[in-house]
Amino acid sequence: MKARETWRDGEEGAGGVPVPAERGAGDYARQTMVSSARAHERAARLLERMADAHPEEAELHRQSARRHLKWAENDRRLAEEYAPRGGTPDGR
Repeated sequence: MKARETWRDGEEGAGGVPVPAERGAGDYARQTMVSSARAHERAARLLERMADAHPEEAELHRQSARRHLKWAENDRRLAEEYAPRGGTPDGR
């Protein structure tokens, strides 16, 4: 699904989840990207803990953690594109 698609009130997306109205599509996309960035950051922290707990696989876990941090950074950059003027990507 593309964030810039035109949606109508009451329309449902995949799995019967309501799709936001067009006027809120940018905010919805921004919130989705921020949520994704946070999830990638949580995954990176977990992978770092796994690296500490499993020295024999530490390098692989740290490589994965770096990838998740890169994806989080990319998601935050995308969220900035959808942030309302004068706002922040996290909506704070």
